[in-house]
Formats: sequence, structure tokens, C-alpha cells
Amino acid sequence: MQSIRRQVLVWVMGFLVLALLIMMVISYQRALHEIEEIFDAELAQTAKLVSKLALADIDSKGTVFTVGAGPDKSIKHKYEKYISYQVWHGNSLMLKSARAPDQALGSKSGFQDVIIDKQQWRVFGLYPKGSSYRIFTAEEEVGRKELSWYFAVESLGVMFWAIPLFALIIALTVDRGLRPLKRLSEQVGDRDINQLRPVVGNHTPRELKPLVNALNGLLERLNAAISRERRFTADASHELRTPLSAIRLHSQLAMRADNLEESRQSLEKVLQAVDQSTHMVEQLLDLARLSPEFGQVDLEDVDLTDICRKVLEQLTAAAGKKHIHITADYLADGLVVVNSNPHLLHIIFRNLLDNAISYSPAESRIHCYLVRNDGEITVSIQDNGPGIPSDRLEQVKERFTRLAGQDVEGCGLGLSIVSQAAQCIGARLVLENRKDGPGLTASIILPS
Repeated sequence: MQSIRRQVLVWVMGFLVLALLIMMVISYQRALHEIEEIFDAELAQTAKLVSKLALADIDSKGTVFTVGAGPDKSIKHKYEKYISYQVWHGNSLMLKSARAPDQALGSKSGFQDVIIDKQQWRVFGLYPKGSSYRIFTAEEEVGRKELSWYFAVESLGVMFWAIPLFALIIALTVDRGLRPLKRLSEQVGDRDINQLRPVVGNHTPRELKPLVNALNGLLERLNAAISRERRFTADASHELRTPLSAIRLHSQLAMRADNLEESRQSLEKVLQAVDQSTHMVEQLLDLARLSPEFGQVDLEDVDLTDICRKVLEQLTAAAGKKHIHITADYLADGLVVVNSNPHLLHIIFRNLLDNAISYSPAESRIHCYLVRNDGEITVSIQDNGPGIPSDRLEQVKERFTRLAGQDVEGCGLGLSIVSQAAQCIGARLVLENRKDGPGLTASIILPS
């Protein structure tokens, strides 16, 4: 398992070491350049000094003078430089330092690099105006390189002890920066399925705010889903208990019946209870499939007119048992295409029409019609039933909600299924009591 802390430390320390190495190389190159400039300046300055001081003391007979026998190594300093010099008059060597060779150090005025006896020298030649003398000052390249390398080693040593210090500082900084994440993980770890309270983010860094908000949103949705499923399970078990008890009771009565007629009547009631249970199970399955946890549904171009006709054909027999007459008004152009889900539209219209048939009195009328208005298409089903009290129009959309005093068989899931299915396809369910008499108008409003 990857560690953010380890990754941050590895990347930061890697880039830090790389940056220090690059800085050291650049510093070494620049230091070497500056050292060369300083040494060259000293060579030129020394040559001018020799020209002013030494020439006046050269023996007129041309005797060669060697100044000093070499430095005292007991007082040698690590930064001490050994500058050699020569004074030539024509082809005669008039004056030289102890470390200078016998042959001429240079062949021209100005700076030059020469090799004498396999030793490389940096030489500055000075030809005084109006004089036949030549003055050369020189320095061995080995000395310059040793001093440059000494500076590089010193810088490398500083880097070697600086890296552990930087590593410690970075580690402490990363640990401190990851503390909010650790506190957040501890808060999330304290939650369980029975306690999904939001994560407190009063002292949460700005970078973790989106994560905390997303996590709280997830916890809220999860808590709502668990509460919904618990309520659904409790209500479903309660509603299923009634028809199952009826099946058991009437089955026992059929077994104890004294004649065939009593047994037939009991078995008919068993079949009714089975049909009621089957209808309820189908609705429960529809409701479970419409749960938000199942994600978005697939949409396609659908002809509303065709779906409405199919639903009317399926429920014509149920309406005929109560002698209910169903009429339908479609749009003049006939074809009404919307981008939606045909299965959910079928569930919506079937439940609305089934409710209208169940609550409408015998020998009444149900009217279905489509209206296009302001970029929306409305499908309405109008019945002659008792309607719904105005203060309960929204409440009846909840699961297992039934109005008191109703003698119609059902479990209160139809409108809940319609409401959730409408939300899944971006539609709206609107319930209104009729103003021209008793009855209810249930409308589904879809974007065209």
C-alpha cells in the first residue's frame, strides 16, 4: 500500500538533493572562473610590481640573480600561492624566482598557457615600453586546481551535513501537514452504519474542504438510503403480513369446509389474497428498482402516444369490470417524441391509470389527454373518484400512505412509485383536485 508521507518525502528529498548537486556544480564552475580571474589579476599586478622594483637592481653586467631559496614550509599557509617570475634582457635571463625554470616562461605579452617540463603554467608577459626587458609572471595550474577542488569539497561537505538536517525539517513539516488528514481519518473511522453523523470541519485546511464536503454528502446520502430501506422493510413486512394471513385463514377454512360451495368460496378468497400479494410484490420490486442507489437510467427517444395506447389496452379489461369508460385525446400530429425511458413511462402511466380505475365509481368516466406547452409535454389522467384533501396532496406520494376511510384494496405504493419514476427521468408528478366536480387529475410533466 502506497504512503502519501513516504511519496512526499522521497520526491521532495530527491528534488532537494538534485537541486543541491546542480547548485554545487554551478557554484564550482563559477568559483573556478572567479579564481582564474583573481589569479590572472594577481599575475598582472605582480609583473608590474617586478618591473618597477626589480629592474633598477639588476646588475649592469648582466649577472643572473636568483631571489631567495624557496619558501619556508613550516610557515606555509593552505591558501598560499607560489608565483614565479623571470626578467629577461634580450635572450639573457637577468632575474628569476627560485621555482621558475631556466627557459623563458612565455613568448609574448599578455596571458598565455604554456607547458614546460610536462608542467602546465599560466603565464602573464609584460613588455615595458621603451625597454628591451621582458618580464614574465607565472603560476602552476596544479595550484589553482587544488584550490578549486578544495572549495568544491568544502561545499560538498556542507551539503552532506545539510541534507540530514533538511530531511528532518521536511519530515517534521510533512507530518505536521498530514495531521488534519489523520484527524479526518480518525473521525471517519469512528462512524458505523448506525451513526453516520457528518464530519466536523471547523479546523479543516482549505485543501481538504472539498473532500470533507464530498464525504459529508456521501454520509448523508448513505444515511438517507439506510433509513429509507429500513422504513421500506418495516412497511413491506407489515403490508405483506395481511394478505399472507388471509391466505392462511381462507386455506384453513377451505380444508374444514362441509361442502363444495363453502370450499370454493374460501379458495376464491385465497386467490384474491394471492393476487393482492402478487400486485404488492410487483410494486415493491418496481420501487426497489427505482431507488437512487441504482444510478441513472438509460434514455432514448420515445413516442408517448404509443405508450399511452398500450397502457390503455392493457387496463381496458380492468375498467370494463366496473363499466368505466376510458377516453383519450392525443395531439393532432399524433407523434409525440420525448427523450426518456420507455419502461419507466410504462410504469408511470400504468400506476396512474390503475389508481384512477380503482378509485373511480362504477359506470364513471376516465379521460386521458396530452398537452404541449412552453417546451413541455403534459400527460394527464382525470377520474371521477373522491379526490384527495388539499393538505394531503404531497403526503400521498410517500410510501405506504393511504387515506383514512378508504375501502379500496391497496397498500399505498402506486403514487410513490410514480413519483420516484418521474424523478428518475426528469419529470414531475402534479396532483390536483378537479374544479368541475369530484375527482382527481394526475399529471406527468416531461421536457419535450
